[in-house]
Amino acid sequence: MGELMNQNVLKHTGLKISEVSNKVITLEPENTLLDARNTLLRYNISRIVIARDNRAVGIITEKDISRILYTEPQHRQFKEIRLDEIMNKDLIEVNEEKELKSCAKLMLEHNVSSLLVLDKDRLLKGIVTKSDLVHSYAMHCAHRKLVEDLVQKYMTKKVLTVDPDEPIHMALMLMTDNKVSRVVVTRNRRPVGIITGRDLLPISLLFGTGINGHHWHISEQAEARRREQILIPSGIKAIFLAMDVMKYDPITITSDSDLSEAAHIMMRNRISGIPVVDSDDIIVGIITKTDIVRRLASDN
Repeated sequence: MGELMNQNVLKHTGLKISEVSNKVITLEPENTLLDARNTLLRYNISRIVIARDNRAVGIITEKDISRILYTEPQHRQFKEIRLDEIMNKDLIEVNEEKELKSCAKLMLEHNVSSLLVLDKDRLLKGIVTKSDLVHSYAMHCAHRKLVEDLVQKYMTKKVLTVDPDEPIHMALMLMTDNKVSRVVVTRNRRPVGIITGRDLLPISLLFGTGINGHHWHISEQAEARRREQILIPSGIKAIFLAMDVMKYDPITITSDSDLSEAAHIMMRNRISGIPVVDSDDIIVGIITKTDIVRRLASDN
Protein backbone atom coordinates (compact mmCIF):
# COMPACT_ATOMS: atom_id res chain seq x y z
CA MET A 1 0.00 0.00 0.00
CA GLY A 2 2.86 2.39 0.92
CA GLU A 3 4.56 1.73 -2.41
CA LEU A 4 1.30 2.45 -4.27
CA MET A 5 0.88 5.71 -2.36
CA ASN A 6 4.38 6.82 -3.33
CA GLN A 7 3.63 6.06 -6.98
CA ASN A 8 0.48 8.19 -6.77
CA VAL A 9 2.39 10.94 -5.01
CA LEU A 10 4.65 11.57 -7.98
CA LYS A 11 2.45 10.57 -10.89
CA HIS A 12 2.04 14.25 -11.78
CA THR A 13 5.75 14.42 -12.60
CA GLY A 14 4.84 12.72 -15.88
CA LEU A 15 3.37 16.07 -16.97
CA LYS A 16 5.13 17.60 -19.94
CA ILE A 17 6.80 20.99 -19.84
CA SER A 18 4.41 22.23 -22.51
CA GLU A 19 1.58 21.86 -19.97
CA VAL A 20 3.11 24.23 -17.40
CA SER A 21 5.47 26.56 -19.27
CA ASN A 22 4.73 30.26 -19.69
CA LYS A 23 5.24 32.94 -22.30
CA VAL A 24 8.69 34.51 -22.21
CA ILE A 25 9.23 38.20 -21.52
CA THR A 26 12.28 39.27 -23.53
CA LEU A 27 14.57 42.23 -24.06
CA GLU A 28 17.36 42.69 -26.58
CA PRO A 29 21.11 42.73 -25.80
CA GLU A 30 21.25 46.49 -26.47
CA ASN A 31 18.67 47.24 -23.79
CA THR A 32 19.95 48.53 -20.47
CA LEU A 33 19.92 47.28 -16.94
CA LEU A 34 17.38 50.02 -16.21
CA ASP A 35 15.10 48.53 -18.89
CA ALA A 36 15.46 45.13 -17.22
CA ARG A 37 14.78 46.54 -13.76
CA ASN A 38 11.63 48.32 -14.97
CA THR A 39 10.40 45.24 -16.86
CA LEU A 40 10.85 43.01 -13.82
CA LEU A 41 8.70 45.38 -11.80
CA ARG A 42 6.12 45.98 -14.54
CA TYR A 43 5.40 42.29 -15.13
CA ASN A 44 6.09 41.18 -11.55
CA ILE A 45 8.57 38.54 -12.73
CA SER A 46 11.98 37.52 -11.44
CA ARG A 47 13.88 36.98 -14.72
CA ILE A 48 14.04 38.26 -18.26
CA VAL A 49 15.37 36.39 -21.28
CA ILE A 50 17.67 38.34 -23.58
CA ALA A 51 16.90 37.34 -27.16
CA ARG A 52 17.52 38.29 -30.77
CA ASP A 53 15.37 37.01 -33.63
CA ASN A 54 13.50 34.78 -31.16
CA ARG A 55 16.71 33.01 -30.17
CA ALA A 56 17.84 33.30 -26.56
CA VAL A 57 21.34 34.66 -25.99
CA GLY A 58 21.23 35.32 -22.24
CA ILE A 59 19.19 35.82 -19.11
CA ILE A 60 19.16 38.28 -16.21
CA THR A 61 17.45 37.80 -12.85
CA GLU A 62 16.71 39.69 -9.65
CA LYS A 63 19.58 37.75 -8.09
CA ASP A 64 21.93 39.17 -10.75
CA ILE A 65 20.85 42.70 -9.87
CA SER A 66 21.58 42.04 -6.19
CA ARG A 67 25.04 40.81 -7.17
CA ILE A 68 25.67 43.92 -9.28
CA LEU A 69 24.57 46.20 -6.43
CA TYR A 70 27.11 44.48 -4.19
CA THR A 71 30.10 43.85 -6.45
CA GLU A 72 30.16 46.56 -9.13
CA PRO A 73 31.87 49.92 -8.56
CA GLN A 74 29.23 52.65 -8.62
CA HIS A 75 30.66 54.59 -11.55
CA ARG A 76 27.69 54.12 -13.89
CA GLN A 77 23.93 54.25 -13.51
CA PHE A 78 21.72 51.35 -14.54
CA LYS A 79 20.70 53.24 -17.69
CA GLU A 80 24.35 53.19 -18.79
CA ILE A 81 24.90 49.43 -18.42
CA ARG A 82 23.94 47.27 -21.41
CA LEU A 83 22.47 43.85 -20.84
CA ASP A 84 25.01 42.08 -23.04
CA GLU A 85 27.67 43.26 -20.59
CA ILE A 86 26.23 41.53 -17.56
CA MET A 87 23.74 38.87 -18.75
CA ASN A 88 24.26 35.21 -17.91
CA LYS A 89 25.01 33.33 -21.13
CA ASP A 90 24.92 29.82 -19.65
CA LEU A 91 21.39 28.87 -20.67
CA ILE A 92 19.79 25.50 -20.00
CA GLU A 93 17.37 24.57 -22.76
CA VAL A 94 14.80 21.78 -23.06
CA ASN A 95 12.25 20.63 -25.63
CA GLU A 96 8.51 20.71 -25.10
CA GLU A 97 8.28 16.99 -24.34
CA LYS A 98 10.49 17.09 -21.27
CA GLU A 99 8.78 15.80 -18.11
CA LEU A 100 8.53 17.83 -14.90
CA LYS A 101 10.55 15.41 -12.83
CA SER A 102 13.40 15.54 -15.35
CA CYS A 103 13.21 19.33 -15.33
CA ALA A 104 13.42 19.41 -11.55
CA LYS A 105 16.56 17.28 -11.68
CA LEU A 106 18.03 19.48 -14.40
CA MET A 107 17.45 22.65 -12.37
CA LEU A 108 19.15 21.16 -9.33
CA GLU A 109 22.03 19.73 -11.35
CA HIS A 110 22.82 23.09 -12.96
CA ASN A 111 21.77 25.24 -9.98
CA VAL A 112 19.33 27.31 -12.04
CA SER A 113 15.79 28.51 -11.40
CA SER A 114 14.47 28.32 -14.94
CA LEU A 115 14.71 26.35 -18.17
CA LEU A 116 14.12 27.74 -21.64
CA VAL A 117 11.66 25.76 -23.76
CA LEU A 118 12.54 25.49 -27.47
CA ASP A 119 10.46 24.22 -30.37
CA LYS A 120 11.70 21.77 -33.02
CA ASP A 121 13.38 24.65 -34.87
CA ARG A 122 15.19 25.66 -31.66
CA LEU A 123 13.23 28.88 -31.48
CA LEU A 124 12.20 30.27 -28.10
CA LYS A 125 8.82 28.80 -27.20
CA GLY A 126 8.45 29.47 -23.47
CA ILE A 127 10.03 29.30 -20.05
CA VAL A 128 9.50 27.02 -17.07
CA THR A 129 10.56 28.20 -13.62
CA LYS A 130 10.77 26.81 -10.12
CA SER A 131 7.50 28.64 -9.49
CA ASP A 132 5.83 26.53 -12.19
CA LEU A 133 7.10 23.33 -10.60
CA VAL A 134 6.03 24.44 -7.13
CA HIS A 135 2.59 25.34 -8.47
CA SER A 136 2.29 21.85 -9.97
CA TYR A 137 3.33 20.31 -6.65
CA ALA A 138 0.78 22.42 -4.76
CA MET A 139 -2.02 21.43 -7.14
CA HIS A 140 -1.31 17.69 -7.26
CA CYS A 141 0.06 16.89 -3.83
CA ALA A 142 -2.29 18.66 -1.41
CA HIS A 143 -3.44 17.13 1.89
CA ARG A 144 -1.55 13.87 1.60
CA LYS A 145 -0.19 14.13 5.16
CA LEU A 146 2.67 11.73 4.47
CA VAL A 147 5.65 11.66 6.84
CA GLU A 148 8.05 11.99 3.90
CA ASP A 149 6.36 15.24 2.86
CA LEU A 150 6.79 17.25 6.06
CA VAL A 151 8.57 20.60 5.96
CA GLN A 152 11.15 19.43 8.51
CA LYS A 153 12.56 16.86 6.09
CA TYR A 154 13.25 19.34 3.29
CA MET A 155 13.83 22.68 5.01
CA THR A 156 17.28 24.27 5.12
CA LYS A 157 18.39 24.53 8.74
CA LYS A 158 21.16 27.05 8.13
CA VAL A 159 19.38 30.39 7.78
CA LEU A 160 21.16 33.53 6.61
CA THR A 161 20.06 36.40 8.84
CA VAL A 162 20.76 40.08 9.48
CA ASP A 163 19.60 42.47 12.18
CA PRO A 164 17.11 45.25 11.29
CA ASP A 165 19.68 48.00 11.92
CA GLU A 166 22.47 46.48 9.84
CA PRO A 167 23.32 48.16 6.52
CA ILE A 168 21.95 46.40 3.45
CA HIS A 169 25.61 45.81 2.58
CA MET A 170 25.45 42.79 4.87
CA ALA A 171 22.32 41.42 3.20
CA LEU A 172 23.84 41.91 -0.26
CA MET A 173 27.05 40.21 0.84
CA LEU A 174 25.22 37.18 2.23
CA MET A 175 23.02 36.86 -0.84
CA THR A 176 25.94 37.20 -3.24
CA ASP A 177 28.46 35.01 -1.44
CA ASN A 178 25.92 32.24 -0.81
CA LYS A 179 24.15 32.59 -4.18
CA VAL A 180 20.71 32.87 -2.57
CA SER A 181 17.73 35.12 -3.24
CA ARG A 182 16.78 36.12 0.29
CA VAL A 183 17.94 36.75 3.84
CA VAL A 184 15.75 36.78 6.94
CA VAL A 185 15.79 39.80 9.25
CA THR A 186 15.67 38.72 12.87
CA ARG A 187 15.51 40.28 16.31
CA ASN A 188 16.33 37.98 19.24
CA ARG A 189 16.24 35.01 16.81
CA ARG A 190 12.65 35.79 15.82
CA PRO A 191 11.89 36.72 12.19
CA VAL A 192 10.67 40.31 11.84
CA GLY A 193 11.29 40.77 8.14
CA ILE A 194 12.70 39.30 4.96
CA ILE A 195 14.79 40.84 2.17
CA THR A 196 14.70 39.47 -1.37
CA GLY A 197 16.10 40.61 -4.69
CA ARG A 198 12.71 42.14 -5.46
CA ASP A 199 12.94 44.41 -2.38
CA LEU A 200 16.21 45.82 -3.68
CA LEU A 201 14.85 46.88 -7.08
CA PRO A 202 13.41 50.25 -5.91
CA ILE A 203 16.73 51.48 -4.46
CA SER A 204 18.65 50.27 -7.51
CA LEU A 205 17.72 53.54 -9.24
CA LEU A 206 20.22 55.27 -6.93
CA PHE A 207 23.08 53.07 -8.10
CA GLY A 208 25.79 55.27 -9.61
CA THR A 209 24.04 58.51 -8.65
CA GLY A 210 24.64 61.10 -5.96
CA ILE A 211 22.75 63.36 -3.58
CA ASN A 212 22.97 67.17 -3.81
CA GLY A 213 25.66 66.92 -6.44
CA HIS A 214 27.90 64.59 -4.45
CA HIS A 215 28.76 61.13 -5.74
CA TRP A 216 28.06 58.05 -3.68
CA HIS A 217 31.73 57.09 -4.13
CA ILE A 218 34.54 59.53 -3.44
CA SER A 219 37.37 58.57 -5.77
CA GLU A 220 38.84 55.73 -7.81
CA GLN A 221 41.51 55.17 -5.15
CA ALA A 222 38.98 55.10 -2.32
CA GLU A 223 36.78 52.69 -4.25
CA ALA A 224 39.78 50.39 -4.83
CA ARG A 225 40.57 50.43 -1.11
CA ARG A 226 36.98 49.60 -0.28
CA ARG A 227 37.05 46.65 -2.68
CA GLU A 228 40.12 45.37 -0.86
CA GLN A 229 38.32 45.81 2.47
CA ILE A 230 35.04 44.28 1.39
CA LEU A 231 33.39 44.64 4.80
CA ILE A 232 33.51 48.43 4.59
CA PRO A 233 30.30 49.47 2.80
CA SER A 234 30.06 52.48 0.53
CA GLY A 235 27.38 54.30 -1.43
CA ILE A 236 23.81 53.05 -1.16
CA LYS A 237 25.09 49.93 0.63
CA ALA A 238 25.95 52.10 3.62
CA ILE A 239 23.04 54.56 3.40
CA PHE A 240 20.18 52.04 3.63
CA LEU A 241 19.55 49.68 6.53
CA ALA A 242 17.84 46.30 6.42
CA MET A 243 14.75 47.82 8.03
CA ASP A 244 14.51 50.33 5.16
CA VAL A 245 13.97 47.72 2.46
CA MET A 246 12.68 44.58 4.19
CA LYS A 247 9.14 43.25 4.05
CA TYR A 248 7.83 43.40 7.61
CA ASP A 249 6.11 40.55 9.49
CA PRO A 250 7.03 37.70 7.13
CA ILE A 251 4.73 34.71 6.77
CA THR A 252 6.08 31.75 8.75
CA ILE A 253 5.39 28.03 8.96
CA THR A 254 6.16 25.23 11.43
CA SER A 255 8.35 22.23 10.71
CA ASP A 256 5.51 19.73 11.15
CA SER A 257 3.48 21.35 8.35
CA ASP A 258 2.90 19.55 5.07
CA LEU A 259 5.18 20.50 2.19
CA SER A 260 2.16 21.12 -0.04
CA GLU A 261 0.95 23.74 2.48
CA ALA A 262 4.27 25.53 2.08
CA ALA A 263 3.86 25.32 -1.71
CA HIS A 264 0.35 26.79 -1.50
CA ILE A 265 1.56 29.65 0.73
CA MET A 266 4.34 30.45 -1.73
CA MET A 267 1.99 30.48 -4.71
CA ARG A 268 -0.79 32.40 -2.95
CA ASN A 269 1.55 35.11 -1.69
CA ARG A 270 4.00 35.11 -4.61
CA ILE A 271 7.00 34.44 -2.38
CA SER A 272 9.89 32.05 -2.79
CA GLY A 273 10.84 31.26 0.80
CA ILE A 274 9.16 30.87 4.20
CA PRO A 275 10.97 31.06 7.57
CA VAL A 276 10.30 27.97 9.70
CA VAL A 277 9.70 28.66 13.40
CA ASP A 278 9.14 26.63 16.56
CA SER A 279 6.35 27.09 19.12
CA ASP A 280 8.19 30.11 20.58
CA ASP A 281 8.48 31.76 17.17
CA ILE A 282 12.24 31.13 17.16
CA ILE A 283 13.59 30.58 13.68
CA VAL A 284 14.77 26.99 13.09
CA GLY A 285 15.06 26.89 9.31
CA ILE A 286 13.70 28.08 6.00
CA ILE A 287 11.74 26.28 3.29
CA THR A 288 12.19 27.51 -0.28
CA LYS A 289 11.08 26.69 -3.80
CA THR A 290 14.37 24.90 -4.27
CA ASP A 291 13.51 22.53 -1.41
CA ILE A 292 10.18 21.68 -3.04
CA VAL A 293 11.90 21.13 -6.38
CA ARG A 294 14.19 18.68 -4.55
CA ARG A 295 11.08 16.78 -3.48
CA LEU A 296 9.84 16.69 -7.07
CA ALA A 297 13.20 15.42 -8.25
CA SER A 298 13.39 12.65 -5.65
CA ASP A 299 12.79 9.05 -6.59
CA ASN A 300 10.51 8.17 -3.69
